[in-house]
Amino acid sequence: MKNALAILCFVFSITACSPSYKLLKVKKEGTFKLADYPTYGFYDIEAKGDTVSKNFEKNVGIIRDAIAKNLQARGLDEARDPTLKINIALNVQEQLQTRQTDFRTDGLPRYMGQRRYSWKSEEVVTGKYREGTIVIDLVDAANNRMVWQGGASGIIPEKTKNFTEDINQVIGEVIAKIP
Repeated sequence: MKNALAILCFVFSITACSPSYKLLKVKKEGTFKLADYPTYGFYDIEAKGDTVSKNFEKNVGIIRDAIAKNLQARGLDEARDPTLKINIALNVQEQLQTRQTDFRTDGLPRYMGQRRYSWKSEEVVTGKYREGTIVIDLVDAANNRMVWQGGASGIIPEKTKNFTEDINQVIGEVIAKIP
């Protein structure tokens, strides 16, 4: 499961004022109940390359703390040899917002010489934004089998004042879905 850990980028933030995220569909094993597991622990996070920023460790720590706080509120204790292991997957991608040009609003056709005019529609970039996804996998440590998966996806604001509060809100909603 360690090798399946996909950390592709370093920042994940979702605004609390106007939720610009959606919760992902939950997958669970038929008989899974969180109450059956007294302890939890995290898989080691391995990230390499230019996606690792100076804030990577700090931001992952905030996410881990939010998960830990929510699981402890549900009665689980963190342990060195846990019965439930947690895998965190983050994915952040930069997206482009585009629009089609229109000769009515973007100028007249160009003169190409010898009485030929030419105009073609083009895609023009109007903005850039980042879209992020966090997925939390709960794995039964005894048989190394995933028993629950949930997460959230949304647009990440350029600047956020309350990164910790935003993460706590999102993680709280995801953990609340665990039976």
